[in-house]
Amino acid sequence: MDLPSPTKQVAETSTSSVGSTPHSSNNSASRSVVRSSSSASSTTSGQDKYFYRDKLVFDPDVYINNPSYSDFLFKVGASEIGLSGIVLAANSSFIHYKIHSENCKRLDVSTLDLDIDQVKDMVRPLYNGRLSLNSRNLLHFLMFSTLFEFQWIFDCCLVYFTEHINPELVFDFLELGLRSQNHCMDSYKVVMGLCSKYLEEGNNMHLTCNHIKESNKVKKLSRDLVEFLCSVNTHNMIDVLSLVLLWLKLDPKNMDLVPNLLDSFDFADVFKQNEELAETFFTHIISGDYSAEVRMRIMNLSFQSCKNSKSSKNRAGFRMSRLKSVKKDLGTDVDQP
Repeated sequence: MDLPSPTKQVAETSTSSVGSTPHSSNNSASRSVVRSSSSASSTTSGQDKYFYRDKLVFDPDVYINNPSYSDFLFKVGASEIGLSGIVLAANSSFIHYKIHSENCKRLDVSTLDLDIDQVKDMVRPLYNGRLSLNSRNLLHFLMFSTLFEFQWIFDCCLVYFTEHINPELVFDFLELGLRSQNHCMDSYKVVMGLCSKYLEEGNNMHLTCNHIKESNKVKKLSRDLVEFLCSVNTHNMIDVLSLVLLWLKLDPKNMDLVPNLLDSFDFADVFKQNEELAETFFTHIISGDYSAEVRMRIMNLSFQSCKNSKSSKNRAGFRMSRLKSVKKDLGTDVDQP
């Protein structure tokens, strides 16, 4: 599914249902507004008048899993949900094709990693056109709409995301999005694209890194999430390096990820931005229980980075004295600045 740009029109039409609550069929029927419109007609009656209700609102639970209205099944683990094939086909070109071209009567939604109650929440808007989005269900609806091509739900998810984006939502979105890559690659690509765009703009990477630190979420960082943050093209890489250093110190088991991280940073640029932090990072690696190869790479980067530093001679001397203590283990020479 292509990633559409949320337009003003989408925001005005799609989000009108965001946050609304379905009403029961009995109450809504009596409150429905009936409108009329006229059009010219060539018949002797003069004009045709059309009457219609503003919204066709009813309780989806009356029809979901009702044998009288269910000719299509969503398989959720060992359970199944009975649905209307007409309702599904009207909302999804993908399911329309599956029904009419392949005579499909069942689809397995277990790949979404949702329980049966969550899947019921996903399909209710297909019946009454009312979608309630929040930060907890946003990714689930995005994955659901991407997998089965429910375009209007997908558009609403994009509008909600762009209107409510903040560092906390980005962190949760990234965390859940990375989990989805094993069972819904299309959703994973959409989520990562949205988050990358946000983090690349303005001071958003700085705000996000600070949120992770201040909310004590550093321990929750997965290896995939750290690698993703390092891969983002942002001018706030110094914030990412500070976060990575804290992450490495909290869990020594993450040390084997360092070689990959070294390829993600322009340490010459980082050194210019914050020489003290770069020095702290170099010292942590050199004095830590890392492989000789990694320690040597850091030493070389350290020497190369201090070429443009005003205190390069002093710092080079400091690093050289430290190098002597590990030189026997490394068994090689380091590049001189």
